[in-house]
Amino acid sequence: MKRTSTLEFSSSMDDLDRGFRWAEQVALRTVRTGDPGAIPSYHAGLLDRPMFYARDVAHQALGAHLLGLDEENFTMLRHFAASATAARRYYPLWAFTFDGRPAAIDYRSDTDFVRETPAPFEIAQKALDLHRWTGDDRYLSDPVLTAYYRHLIEDFIPLHDVQGNGLAGEQETVDIFAGTPTYNEHSGLPAMQIAADGVAAQWAALQAISEGVTDLADRAGTEAAKVLAQFDDSWWDDAARNYVVGLTVTGRIDGLASEASWFPMVKQMPLPADRVHRHLTKLAEWVRKHPPQFLESTSYLPEAFFAHGFDDDALYWIRRLIDSGWEYPEIPFTIVSHLVAGLTGLDIDRDGTVSTRSHLPAGEWVEVRDIPIGAAVLTIRHDGRKHTELTTTPDSAPLRWAASFDDGPPHVVMVAPGATVKLSR
Repeated sequence: MKRTSTLEFSSSMDDLDRGFRWAEQVALRTVRTGDPGAIPSYHAGLLDRPMFYARDVAHQALGAHLLGLDEENFTMLRHFAASATAARRYYPLWAFTFDGRPAAIDYRSDTDFVRETPAPFEIAQKALDLHRWTGDDRYLSDPVLTAYYRHLIEDFIPLHDVQGNGLAGEQETVDIFAGTPTYNEHSGLPAMQIAADGVAAQWAALQAISEGVTDLADRAGTEAAKVLAQFDDSWWDDAARNYVVGLTVTGRIDGLASEASWFPMVKQMPLPADRVHRHLTKLAEWVRKHPPQFLESTSYLPEAFFAHGFDDDALYWIRRLIDSGWEYPEIPFTIVSHLVAGLTGLDIDRDGTVSTRSHLPAGEWVEVRDIPIGAAVLTIRHDGRKHTELTTTPDSAPLRWAASFDDGPPHVVMVAPGATVKLSR
């Protein structure tokens, strides 16, 4: 089934334009919807495996939405949620083939399958994030998903609370078929029970549930606050000036280590600003000297850096992803989301407010057309970091727009259907 998208990206930076066009074309080629026997889906994993993986789908979902793959996102996320049974200790399966069957390469039995602690939390968070971006109420009403959110809080976390501190993890193993607490499969780290990327993913999922799922909001909010407080209190290494990687039975794992070192930044945990700045300053230098062993780990870096104003570093890693030319689906899908949402600072709050913030170098411009967000379709143009213009299509719903310029307070205006509004610093 040939898929197209009306999304358009143009800028004063030719390499980014070329990168977007390449990424869009490659991403859309991975769609499997309409193939004989296939459920609505796209490729999310190594190209020699006809499958979609939990980690990959979670990271590709925003790019997929921007390219119009909303039914694919919903179907795949729901499929993972439905697989999280009591027999599997409420872990979703790691991978499925395009016809919806468990992928045999990653599943041997209900007690012997690949599982990594961040994934169950990301499934919940990304589903609720997509509710914000799409307005699709199935993410709040579908019984499979609502049961999944509840089981995550009431069952998954208690079952995997290996140290009795409310943080989910695993029993200090590096065997992915026995369960590992981190996405980082390649760093050579000592075996640990709890990893920082798992903690960050747990906080983000609980926070999303607290903001989006009414009957779980109070409990999720309380639990999210506990996770945040514990990370804030115990995971900072003042001497090294960075957050630690994880916990073993006997203590902490110090240093920096791929996903565990950038997920607290990716998930935008509200940590002390001075610590975040120190951590990212050290990380920015370290990761250029020690690039991740696998490029899919790199694909998170622009999010970590854009979220905290390290814009030059974010652009550096976007260009590294583009220059790789690697068609592993996570790369083109995330290039789309980094350029369309990351570079423009585009997001939508639970109350429907659309926010923007230019991350452009001085003197550059970017324009993105036909962005689907909530009940509107937008065009956004940034001229440097001083002027932003937003246009809605005539059939868009009215929207509240909060435009930020560097560290100043946001300019908040209402935008009528079919209107163009320009705001300046």
